[in-house]
Amino acid sequence: MTRRILLHVGSPKCGSTYLQQVMKHNTESLAAAGVCYPEVEGTHPGNAGALAEVDLATVVRWFAPGIDTVVLSHEDLFSMAKKGDALHAITRAEKISVQVIMFLRPFSEFMFGDYSQFMKQHFESYLTKREPYGGMNFRDFTMRRANSMKPAVYARNWNVRFDENPIILAGHREIRSVIERLIGPEAVASWDVHPTLTNPSLRMEDCDRIAAAMRDRAIPDEDIREMLREAYRQTNAPDVGKTAERIAFAEAEFAPQNELLLSEFGFDNRRKG
Repeated sequence: MTRRILLHVGSPKCGSTYLQQVMKHNTESLAAAGVCYPEVEGTHPGNAGALAEVDLATVVRWFAPGIDTVVLSHEDLFSMAKKGDALHAITRAEKISVQVIMFLRPFSEFMFGDYSQFMKQHFESYLTKREPYGGMNFRDFTMRRANSMKPAVYARNWNVRFDENPIILAGHREIRSVIERLIGPEAVASWDVHPTLTNPSLRMEDCDRIAAAMRDRAIPDEDIREMLREAYRQTNAPDVGKTAERIAFAEAEFAPQNELLLSEFGFDNRRKG
């Protein structure tokens, strides 16, 4: 029996939480198909946050009788291929095949999600300082992220570490088709996940509104916290903050990365239409 590990390394804001929740809620059907999604402590649904510290005993334990495939996932691994070194050494010695998977989305969509994530994660510090996004507007924020985030380089680094199988790059809307192709359509009993268990993005217009309120020191903190609570209730509503100008700007800033992804991996991450 050939043992293999499917290692999902992100990226953030590209359906990672959704995939992890699907895996968590289908452990029985996965096990029946010979697939294990190892459980870890904590509230994060990803199970590979501590990949850098993995040891042989843990890897052996994953492959219990009847299990030939292990699924590991964490979006924080995206830019940190060095965290795979311990797993690489173990799997090479144990002759375990590793398939790295990375899901991406057009960078304009990514930036909208990233802008939201920063607001959610840093809300209280932004509110305390009354300086959302460190004083940056969306254009500044996008330029900074485009200068620091190098997905093609990250994919290359993961590909070099686990070169037995070429890295799989796919769009975030292809999560189900990619996973079913790798483990079989019967392995997951249900792909439905309750919205409260995923990580939906705030609308851009709500992020803009909250940021403007934070800059106005006449607006009480609690009123701004209520704005955030209301924003969470509006995540599925139309969003006028996703303007054509913002989309074009983000796509232009990330154009060099798109060119590298296409030339090196044959993956076209450019926004369609």
